[in-house]
Amino acid sequence: MGMSTSRLLLGAACAVSLLCGCSSPDPIPPPQQAEFDEDRAWRDLETIVRFGPRPSGTPANAALRAFIEGELEAVGLTVVREAFTAETPIGPIDFENVYADLPPADPDAPWIIFGTHFDTKRMDQHFPDEPFLGANDAGSGTAILLELARRFAAESEPRRTGLRLLFIDGEEAVRLDWEGDDNTYGSRHHAQGLDARGEWQRYGACVILDMLGDADLDIVHETYSRPELMRLYQDQARRLGLGQYMNTRRKLPVRDDHLPFLNIGIPAVDLIDFNYGPQNSYWHTPEDTLDKCSAASLGVAGRLVLGAMPALEEWVLGR
Repeated sequence: MGMSTSRLLLGAACAVSLLCGCSSPDPIPPPQQAEFDEDRAWRDLETIVRFGPRPSGTPANAALRAFIEGELEAVGLTVVREAFTAETPIGPIDFENVYADLPPADPDAPWIIFGTHFDTKRMDQHFPDEPFLGANDAGSGTAILLELARRFAAESEPRRTGLRLLFIDGEEAVRLDWEGDDNTYGSRHHAQGLDARGEWQRYGACVILDMLGDADLDIVHETYSRPELMRLYQDQARRLGLGQYMNTRRKLPVRDDHLPFLNIGIPAVDLIDFNYGPQNSYWHTPEDTLDKCSAASLGVAGRLVLGAMPALEEWVLGR
């Protein structure tokens, strides 16, 4: 509908209201946008990229992990390290997830996991002269979850659900392509631990954030995800005025860190833009740099997560 047509209809509606002696109803205000500091998230992303390539088991990976820990501790969160060694196609590699918990008001309430991986693809053998910086693939999700952690930690009252903020090491395959168990090392280790300890049942949902810094943000309908959770985020995006960033027509199965949680019975959803550059041509190449990302996209993702929290908690509590 064009602007001139809208004004004509509005004028006609006002005239009808005056003639019938009734007042027009107050317009429904748009939903209030959740506070998310996209500029601070962007500064985090700049810092993350300055660490350079960050494959699991490397000094740069450890340095980034220390940065994450420092930022979480700075807002009063207690960081838990989850170190383990796994066999890979190039031999054993030391991995280490880190996470922080925000307990619920009711100790018997269910929990929600928000997760992202922070390791970058091991690409030195494929692009020896151009480092893979992973601004979007690993960097963006890490920056978003750090800012969400600050936002959640600043809340004055405990939530109705517990929150685990999980920074995952070892999502990327050591080989060029995903084959067998050469992938999701950190999320598989964490999920298997929850399963072995019988803790998985207290987790009502897992939300994975990945590749959400793309300046041309286009979050796909990921089909491995729990359908109800995917629809929840699509519905909430429309409610929040962010619907243009959720591509409900492009349905795509993406193997990611949500799969290990789905495999042990935790409902999970992967919020991912798997359309990075023309025909996804920036993905896993040296083109994955800061200039292909934007603070605005980080802000969209952050506001979507925060704005959808009431609906997500209702869904989890109602299961």
